[in-house]
Parts: sequence; C-alpha cells; structure tokens
Amino acid sequence: MNQVIRTTLNCPHCGHRFPAIIEQILDVGRDPQIKARFLSGRLNMIPCPNCGQVVGVSAPLLYHDPAKELLLIHVPMELNISPLERENLIGDLTRRLTDSLPQEQRRAYLLQPRQALTIPGLIDMILEADGITQEMREAQREKLRVIEMFLQVSPDQWERLIQEQAKYIDGELFELLLATAENAAATGKNEMSEGLIYLYEYLVQHTAIGQEMLATAQAQQQTVQEVAERLQAMGEKMTRDDFMALVIEYAGDEERLQAVAGLMRPALDYAFFQELTRRIERAGGAERERLEHLRERLVELTTAIDEQTQAVLQRAAQTLRTIASSEDVDAAIRAHLDQLDDTFLAVLQANIQAARQANDTRSAERLELVLERLMVAMRDSAPPQIRLINDLISAESDAEARQLLAEQAPSFGPELVEIMDAILADLDGHAQPDSVRRVRELRKMAAQLVGSGR
Repeated sequence: MNQVIRTTLNCPHCGHRFPAIIEQILDVGRDPQIKARFLSGRLNMIPCPNCGQVVGVSAPLLYHDPAKELLLIHVPMELNISPLERENLIGDLTRRLTDSLPQEQRRAYLLQPRQALTIPGLIDMILEADGITQEMREAQREKLRVIEMFLQVSPDQWERLIQEQAKYIDGELFELLLATAENAAATGKNEMSEGLIYLYEYLVQHTAIGQEMLATAQAQQQTVQEVAERLQAMGEKMTRDDFMALVIEYAGDEERLQAVAGLMRPALDYAFFQELTRRIERAGGAERERLEHLRERLVELTTAIDEQTQAVLQRAAQTLRTIASSEDVDAAIRAHLDQLDDTFLAVLQANIQAARQANDTRSAERLELVLERLMVAMRDSAPPQIRLINDLISAESDAEARQLLAEQAPSFGPELVEIMDAILADLDGHAQPDSVRRVRELRKMAAQLVGSGR
C-alpha cells in the first residue's frame, strides 16, 4: 500500500526547494508509532535540508485503527475543493487502505469513514476511542491554558500566577510541560522548547509539588546508585549464590528490588528462577510466603522490562521497514529523525549482518544505503559545534585542522573547548587511545584560539 506521497516543498524561510514524503494513510495496525507522531504534532513536519526550518504540510489524512474498528478521515478546508472532489478523494484513500488489507480484515466499518472537519476534532475522536472522556480532555486543555498563561507574562510575574493557579499545578501539568517541550523541539520550535524547560525548572524549584517530585527523583537516583555500587563492589567474582542472597535481602524493599532488576536483568534468567523455586519449596511458614511474594514481584518486573524492550525493538524495526521501503530514503530519514537512536542503529546493523549472512545482496545494499544516508543526516542535523569537531577529526592534516579552527572557532568561543572536554570525558575508557589522543590534540589547538573554557 502506498501510504505516502512524494512532493516538492518550498521552504518559506530560505526559499530552498526540496523533495519530501508526506504521510496520508495513518494505519496504526501497520505502524503503531504513527499514532504518537500524529497526536504529538510531529506528523508531516519536514525540516528543510538547507536551513533546518521545519515546514508543516497540511494534507488529507485517513486514520485507521483496526483493533478498535476505527476509520476516520480529515480533508483540510484550505484545500478548497468541491464536494465531488472531496468524495472522490475520500473514496480513493479508503480504497487504497482496503486493497492493502487481507480479505479477512475487510469489515463493514471500512465502507463508512467518520469525517473530522478539523485536526483537533480528529484528535478528539481518536482519544475518545481510547476511553479518554470529554471531561478528561477538557481538564488537560485547562492545564495547557495555564501553561500558556505563564509563557505570556514575564518570569517576575510567575510567583503571582503560582498562587492564582495553584489547583492546576500538579504532576500531570509537569508531564505536559515536558511532553510539550519535546514536541516543540522535534518540530523546530527551539525557542518555545527552551521557554517550557525554563518554566518547568522554575516550577520545580518554587512549588511544593515540584519539591516533592525533586526529592522523590533524588531518592530514587540515590537508591540506584547505592545498588550499583554494591554490585560493583562484589565484582567479577560474584557467584549466582551471591546474587541470589542479594536479591533475597532486598525482598520487601520495592525501590532496591526495582533497581537490581533494572541493572541486572540478564542475571534474572531461567536458572535463577529455578533456584528461587527450589528455595521456596525447602522453606516454610513466613519465609516461604516472603520468597513466593519475591518471585511474583520479580516476574512482574522482568516481564515489564522485557515488554518495554520488545516494544522499543519493534518500533525501531517498523521504522527501519518504513525507511528502507521508501522511494526517497533521505526524505524518509528526515521524517523519522527523532526516532533514529542507538536502538535503531543496532537494529539496522543487525539486519545488515543478517542479510549478508543470508547472501541477500539486494537487501544488504539497500540497508547499507540507509546507514550511509543516516550518518549524513545525523551529521547535518548536529549542532554546529559538533559538526566542526567531526570535521576536525576527519581533517587529513594538522594544518587543515588549524585552518578550520581559525575560520570557525572564534564564533563559538570557549564553549567549543568545554564541549571537547565533555567528549573526552565520555570517550575516556571507552574508545581507542588514538581517538582520545586526537581529540586532546584538537582541544589544545582550540584552547590556543578561544581560551580554555570554564
């Protein structure tokens, strides 16, 4: 099924024309990620490859969720098409979706898509199908209104607003702040994202709920650190019995139990549960009950971790299939750039290796093209300081590196050296000595030009 259309966009910021892929058929059954991209406002937000400005594209959308037998259609009013053209368009999108489905999945609801006049209306229909009531949506909108109130006044008035809007400032508002900031950054609204993060930090420091959240987070972090240090102290000589004793010691301590499960999931394997079951069978009374509860909780924790890991891998695999099958790989990568993380790279490299082992030359070459274009896109989308450092590392000689530094380093100032220090701290112990030595040499060159930073 052709879920996308190829088009050419004209950047309103710099005038650059570039090819792009626009998503029209949003089939949650085939691409579970597409729902989150749409609801967060990241769908069809295309960054200009020349200046980075994000271009929002308004297009007809067909939303399909087979699990809920939900089929929705939105045709933007600004297209200004006749009723007959609208009906033909709806019929074409519906037919394309239906033709792509197996015969057993073609149900009567596919013949009559519900129409949404606006994007907010379409979002309401989707949320309603998820069981999110009108009252719940109104409550969230009220919190968004409060966030807007803060952003519309200067920070010296925020203390007054905190007092006036105290009933709306809760954990959900903090979650909305972070989610809205993330969406703003993903759609190129960096100034808005920075303002939301600044507001979040202010509210954390100046509200009771913010201080409670901060204290809880710090306590959880401290617990994880303590567990990690204890595991590290046990060292490589730690046996299965040692690990079992530690886990049993944490029985009833929910926070430490969660920490050890997160840090040592591979050790909680079939053999571990077999041994725990044997100990339960030998125990009696209160001890048996305690160990049974421990086993039950560990099963819940490991299942949750595995489900989360599997969901992340499935999302990465689906994104890879979408990009690899696209006619325009570069446009597809730009459309999904916020999802292309370390997990995606691991899945991509594993698929390349599998294709090579199966002697599937065609698939291997296609996936290698995706990897090559992804590296270019990640390099181009990196902050200018990081791009300069990458160019310096790739320079063929010290003379070329010095020339690059002379031309570009002064515009960044000591911040460039601080970033190099952070890179060195990250590389220390995890990279080849030659790589660390090269970055140190470049850092010394940069410091001579712009100072040593803080």
